[in-house]
Amino acid sequence: MSRRRAARPGASRGPNESLMDFYLRNRAKTDASIDADLTRSCTSKHQYASEMEARSIAIMQGMSGLLFTYQCRYCDFWHLTRRPTSSGSADVLE
Repeated sequence: MSRRRAARPGASRGPNESLMDFYLRNRAKTDASIDADLTRSCTSKHQYASEMEARSIAIMQGMSGLLFTYQCRYCDFWHLTRRPTSSGSADVLE
């Protein structure tokens, strides 16, 4: 007979809880620099499901040469930024 370990209170993720909320609720200790980076680079920006969707939005806004796409390390979605990405080229659909 196998034993199941009891889950920590609040450790399970509900169906409507984002991965970001789960992480913030369950992390071991807080880090002000990570919180500031998270706010600056993720939670204050629009999230796009794919790189193509993010590029399309930049083009529709007339910002295709000025905005770059990147995949967020915190939420795993795509965001737009004015900083050139590591590829060094503008994300323009051709």
